[in-house]
Amino acid sequence: MRPFKILILQLLLFVTTFILVIPPLCIKLPFSKFYYVYNKKDDISKKAELLNTKRYDKSLAYFGALQPDSSKQFYLNMEKSGQLDLVVTIVSVKRKDHENLGYLTQAVARMDKLLKEDTFFKRKFLFICNVDQNPYGHEEAKKLEKYIPVTHRFHNFITYLEKSPHKSLYQQHSFDTYQKETIDYMFCLELAHSMNPDYVLMMEDDTLPLPQSLEVVNFKVKWLTSFRNPPIKDFAYIKLYYPPKWQGFANEVKRILEVVAIGMVGTGCFVLVFAFRKKRSVQHLFAVFGAIYFVLISLLLDRQNILELRRLASQFYSLNISPGCCTPAMFYPKWVIPELLKYLAGANNKYHTDIAIYNFITSQNLTAYQIEPNLFVHIGMYTSIHKNSRKDPQEFIFFGT
Repeated sequence: MRPFKILILQLLLFVTTFILVIPPLCIKLPFSKFYYVYNKKDDISKKAELLNTKRYDKSLAYFGALQPDSSKQFYLNMEKSGQLDLVVTIVSVKRKDHENLGYLTQAVARMDKLLKEDTFFKRKFLFICNVDQNPYGHEEAKKLEKYIPVTHRFHNFITYLEKSPHKSLYQQHSFDTYQKETIDYMFCLELAHSMNPDYVLMMEDDTLPLPQSLEVVNFKVKWLTSFRNPPIKDFAYIKLYYPPKWQGFANEVKRILEVVAIGMVGTGCFVLVFAFRKKRSVQHLFAVFGAIYFVLISLLLDRQNILELRRLASQFYSLNISPGCCTPAMFYPKWVIPELLKYLAGANNKYHTDIAIYNFITSQNLTAYQIEPNLFVHIGMYTSIHKNSRKDPQEFIFFGT
């Protein structure tokens, strides 16, 4: 093929891709470079709220089809059956201005369904940890109590943790917002640990597990502890959610190397498909075009959307060294929890919870991981900490949940 024809072929491919295919695709994909070009923030907010309403209605229908007594008894029987593999704790507080959004109901419905269908963790227990200072004013938790075990930090907590070394801390009622958040987290984590499971999954009440989450966690834990060379049995935790806004391509060495790797894949694909038996000069030309083509597509879609390809199989998920932020969904082995609680007890008024946990692992020289892509999604567009505050709505546009 002559160079002129090669140039025409590449030009047609680029025009088709970057004018007819990529822009319409990017319009629908949050975090892509064209998403905010074609979508107004107010329209995205309305769409996110509509998706939330649909999920809430679906969750109410789920509980409407359950037998309350048998649902709750499922977990009580698990607790009596012996050594638990996994305890899932949903930390919850009433959202004073936005309780009708149904975040807790959605989180509980999704996790309850996953646990009851799960075959990877044989013995598991789920409970809501209500940390509202007016526990019986948390109407959403009260409604769910007939389906799921619920504990209350500010009502007869001695029943749960009578021998806790942090009992005096849990009895406090006067603290600032972030200090309370850390002490609440401690209480729920220690309560889960008191049941002596192999692992504890701590999740906030505005996060949803994705359908494959337990399967992937189980696979990664087995890989870390048994198949990795050398095995790592003493990891501190696995972070199951990290804000997508910080998962994009950036001026960081690792992210730049990812772009280079994508370009190399493009080089190989173009040479293999278009110029495998051509002259060396023609192969070089196609190699350059392939690299540019793949890199441009990746940068326009951005890394958050490229990561979605890893969901094809559990083996494709990656484990990276954990960053400091955040705590919506954390998976802990039981051995680390007593020392973590001890550290948080002394740091609860110095740092936010996530930073305190991160400082703990760095001070103890422990290894912790973050999984990519996320196994949980964050649905809390309205936070329980800052009154009437709303986050970037594109973070809450996701499908298949």
